[in-house]
Amino acid sequence: MCGRFVAMSPRDLLVDWFDIDDVEAGAHLPPSYNVAPTDEVYKVADGGGRRVLSVTPWGLLAGEGAAPLINARAETLAERPAFREAFEQRRCLIPADGFFEWETTAAGRKQPYVFSPVDGRPVGFAGIYGRRGTCAIVTAAARPPVERLHDRMPVVVPRDRWDVWLDPDADTAELQAVLGPPPEAPFTTRAVSTRVNDVRNNDAALLDHVPPPPQALQLF
Repeated sequence: MCGRFVAMSPRDLLVDWFDIDDVEAGAHLPPSYNVAPTDEVYKVADGGGRRVLSVTPWGLLAGEGAAPLINARAETLAERPAFREAFEQRRCLIPADGFFEWETTAAGRKQPYVFSPVDGRPVGFAGIYGRRGTCAIVTAAARPPVERLHDRMPVVVPRDRWDVWLDPDADTAELQAVLGPPPEAPFTTRAVSTRVNDVRNNDAALLDHVPPPPQALQLF
């Protein structure tokens, strides 16, 4: 799954990198180093043949009174009622500069790690969005180096497949090809401060490398 991620790239950089044609009025967010569920995030979607940047809450509202769904499994997008219509009609990219996963140490401590893009540029997580203007991140089976910490990870849409993913007329076979897991995830990883564990903390120092705590010696 993806329960926390990084979105620190400024809007103007995203406009250039994602070849945005239109920016929705009021679409401007400060850098976030600890994006949490229900936070507002940038969304890139098709708008009548033009690529549009807008802002939407993270957490798909699938029904009245239902809890927001922050992740959608790639394997069941076309089947699960909560996601099927959005997968068919409302796909998007969610710009990100990395995401977090946690390791439980021998002492029971939750040690966070950040996974950052290898080339230092923002990536586009595969996303879907609802009629109410909320979104979910599509996840798939984790690849190295993520799989050491978790069995799921966000689907990163390669830049040369953005058009396919956003195309409202793309067929299921094309879309499933986009969702196919790469042999290796395009991320580097490092241990970071446990301050990440508290969603109230949101500053650039959260991404600084810190040595993970020593593991207990196994004598026998």
